[in-house]
Order: sequence, then C-alpha cells, then structure tokens
Amino acid sequence: MTTATYKKLNLKAMEGVRTILFQLGDLKKGETCCIVSDTNTANLGNAFFEAASAKKMIAGHFVIPPFKIHGEEPPDYVASRMADADLVIGLTNYSMAHSLARHRACQNGARYLSLPDYSEKVLAHPSLRVDYKKSAKKARRLVGQLTKGKTVRIKTKAGTDIQLQIQGRTGNYCPGYVKTGLQLGSPPDIEINIAPLEDGSEGKVVIDGSIPAPGLGKLRSPVTLTVKNGIITKFGGDPEYCKILEKLFAAHGDKGRVLAEFGIGLNPKAKLCGNMLIDEGCYGTFHFGFGSNATIGGKNSVKIHIDFVFYANSFELDGKNYKI
Repeated sequence: MTTATYKKLNLKAMEGVRTILFQLGDLKKGETCCIVSDTNTANLGNAFFEAASAKKMIAGHFVIPPFKIHGEEPPDYVASRMADADLVIGLTNYSMAHSLARHRACQNGARYLSLPDYSEKVLAHPSLRVDYKKSAKKARRLVGQLTKGKTVRIKTKAGTDIQLQIQGRTGNYCPGYVKTGLQLGSPPDIEINIAPLEDGSEGKVVIDGSIPAPGLGKLRSPVTLTVKNGIITKFGGDPEYCKILEKLFAAHGDKGRVLAEFGIGLNPKAKLCGNMLIDEGCYGTFHFGFGSNATIGGKNSVKIHIDFVFYANSFELDGKNYKI
C-alpha cells in the first residue's frame, strides 16, 4: 500500500525503521503488521511498509486524516484492523496511545508501538540507538516501588512542589520495546508512569522543559501550573504560552485538566528538543500528563492528553527520597 509519491528515506533513517520493526517491535515471520499514518506522515508509513514487505511480512498501511490533538480515535475500520494485527505501528502525528482503539487492540493481543511526531530526523536520532534492556532493569525496580506506594511528593530547584496520591494504582513499565506480555512501547521514550488518583494532586508545578503540543514544544521560559483537587486551576508564565494552553484545554472542561499521569524519563541518550517521545524519555526529567488516563490504569476518559516535561531527578515516596 505504498503511495505513488513515496520518497525514500536516508540510510540511517531506514536502519531506524528496521530496528523498530524487527528488534523493538519483535515482528516475526507469519505475523501481521498494521501501519497507521496520517496524510502528513504517510511517507514514513510507506518506509515501514517497504521494510516489512522486503522481509515478506504481512503488512497493511492505512492513511487517515490528521488528528487535532493527542488522544483522538481513528476511524472504525482502522480500529478494526488494529485489533486484528500482531504488531501495530502508530505513526499519526498526534498520538493514539491514550485512545480506546489502541487499548482494545492491546486487549486483543496486539503489540503497539506508538510513534507520534516522528520524522526522518527522529529515525536517525542517537536516542533510538540505546541499550533498552539495560535501562529496563532500573524501570522495573522503580515501577514496583511506585505500585506499592501511597503518596508522591516532588520538589525541584525551579520551584515545583506538588503532592500526588497513588494508593491502589499500578505503575506502568514502558521500556521502549514490545514483546509477548509487554504490549505498549514508544521508542525512544523509555519511561515508567502511574495514574494518580484523579482528585488527589495538590501543589505547584514549574514546567521548565517542554510541552510537546501545537505551538509549544521546547520552552523559552517556564510555565507554572497551579493544581487543586487534581485539576489545573491556573496557568502562569509567558502570556503567549498561557493563551495557547487555555485554547487547547477549552473544549474539554475540568476532565481535560485532570493531572492524569506522572512519568519518569530513563533514556540516557535523549536530550530535550521539543519532540514528544525524545522529551518524555529524557533521563533527568519527569512529566505530568493532563487529560485522559483510562488506558494507563486511571478512571478519567476524555479525548485529550497533553504532557508537560520538567527537569527533576528525585522524588519522595511515602516520605523516603528516591534519586533517579
């Protein structure tokens, strides 16, 4: 299903495509691969289709209209193909990781690689070429500790001071690759995350890294979030940034402003650049996701999920300090 306008990628990027399909995606002979792109990322989808077809894999490439924000649902016919696949490559510019279609595909046994905001540059980026298995050891240890915990407190030199309630929630281990029993990955993002109790977060967050969303990206100056009863009540900082954020969240009410995810980046080769997966996986940063968390162990279902990345390297869990 390669389009007639396919432009071949450079050799380094094609090496990245094959790494994703056959190493990180664990695609094997006889399995089916469903590649979903939008009209802006169709050329990347063609490259994945070409690489899979060259190895005689059963592959399909579906090009859909672009989403407006992370967390939207694909057309029903695409969701159906996703659910029937062994491996799904999600290449839409905005992520489907928090969509019900992705969740149902994984429930049906699919392995899902979420690759939003990808480009030829990301495919050739050093952060994609890292020892994922080595980083996974730290991820497994940390996610176990979070799962057993009740209260997280995060304080940073930039001014963040916030407390999250996580009792009863299960941490998620996202090592950047998928295999049997490990169904969601977003290379080069290596992270762990947990969905806090939706009404249990209180404090102030100073975002001094990036906000991978339209019109934002790597920040020139910090953005401040005031969180009460789990919901953003105020944006502070650059008026231009605040205006963009108010507009992004406007259509989703309080549910869109819920502090839905606490994540820790663990990729030592990732550096903040404004790209979603590189930034979220950046070692030495944490991120908070606001909006939907129904697919990661929470109870908030809404068609938006925006991540805010900030520099941090330690947190308190039930009064004990943990350094990353």
